[in-house]
Amino acid sequence: MEWSRFNRLFRSERFGPFLYNALSNTLLELDEAHFRLLEALRDHRNGENAGADGGFLALLRQRKVLVEPGEEDLLLLTRQYERNARCFGAGLLGLTICPTLRCNFRCPYCFEHSQQDGPVMSADTVARLLRFIQGSREVGHLSIIWYGGEPLLAFPRIVDITEKIEALDVTFDGASLVTNGYLLDAEKIARLNALRINAIQITLDGPEEVHDRRRVLAGGGPTFQRILGNVAALMASSYEGTCTIRVNVDKHNLPRFLELRASLLERFAGKRLMVNAAQVDSSLRPEYDTACNLSLREWADFTLGLHRSGVAFPSGSFYPTRNLDSICVAVMHHEYVVGPEGELYKCWSDVGKPAMVIGNLHADDPVTNAALRAQYCSGTDAYSDAECRSCDVLPICGGGCANLRLRAKHLGEAGLEYCSPYREHLIPCLEAYYDSFRTREICAALLRPRAGQDGPGYRVVSPDDVGPARRG
Repeated sequence: MEWSRFNRLFRSERFGPFLYNALSNTLLELDEAHFRLLEALRDHRNGENAGADGGFLALLRQRKVLVEPGEEDLLLLTRQYERNARCFGAGLLGLTICPTLRCNFRCPYCFEHSQQDGPVMSADTVARLLRFIQGSREVGHLSIIWYGGEPLLAFPRIVDITEKIEALDVTFDGASLVTNGYLLDAEKIARLNALRINAIQITLDGPEEVHDRRRVLAGGGPTFQRILGNVAALMASSYEGTCTIRVNVDKHNLPRFLELRASLLERFAGKRLMVNAAQVDSSLRPEYDTACNLSLREWADFTLGLHRSGVAFPSGSFYPTRNLDSICVAVMHHEYVVGPEGELYKCWSDVGKPAMVIGNLHADDPVTNAALRAQYCSGTDAYSDAECRSCDVLPICGGGCANLRLRAKHLGEAGLEYCSPYREHLIPCLEAYYDSFRTREICAALLRPRAGQDGPGYRVVSPDDVGPARRG
């Protein structure tokens, strides 16, 4: 048996010894004896583990800490096959539809350069869209995201398309709406359930004075109070879906995120409202102040800092997720972003960029740039990248952002950070997860003894391996 190259054996200053394996996504809490035994295994000091507990060695084999020669390459090949099967599966037709690229805001960091003008999707294009949906007979379900521009500028078209889709012989799973919230008035709120919109994302970039410097009307003027009023009306309505407040964070507004989050969660306590931070990527809009960007390191420090400051995150939120292959619309064969003139893209970040169009609904064969689609779907596959295959977080990274990877690897853009934050920040993330896990465990079990005090000296503490009571 060999020591897996996907192991991280480490000692936390606060919590003691641990071992993490990325292939099985397993975290082991250890006592000193088992930590030293693992050090010996890692360093090929076989004489020091002659008396190792058989159950412990069996666990190490089961969790891929110890592997047969060549086993890891086969497991990676299996992961790659599973990724491709998911990417080319026929279960879902996912459409992000931009009924217009017009926008009533002029946010300085916005990457869409065609927002001042442009049409609303025409009746002819809608007909082509419906024909495209009907032509995807091998796909079992349809899901939609309304996007823009500002999609509510074309609200009648959203209503029209939804009604026409519901008349088709397709299984429509519902829709999400990405909006700046300014036009989300009572009349539109009253129609959300009928339009099958079950999730809404609205952006507020900070408290009022901060937001109103960043997200201004096209003709000038503040937007915060009207958006907040619309959010309040949404929360007080019969709307059955969820609402997420997105805060686009860079160095200009980062210090005010907690203030906004606290005020929103207090005001709308008990409602289905979440507040999330997202990185501003000014590489998509170079004329914006690129010095304000948060690097991957700064972003990781920010999110970990929130945890340390006492902001409550769900138990396990810092733990590597099971979306191990960076699966998103950009790499899915049956998912597209549809522009108002029928143009097709593979990524939200490409909207409005002629060079990134992969086809058009008005063409006999809608996909006219099959090479670009292939670059997204197959060319961003990290399992085919020699550098990535040598990285010990590949199984929990899957290659990072497909758009950034494409631009860096295939389009020659320098300086893009496309790797997962886990590459440099895995151990702090695991410590943050364990801190939350241990706090909940203590509260639930009234100071349950730590591993090694009355047990075998090791235990698995990954989220998938602990019971609900211990996860909190």
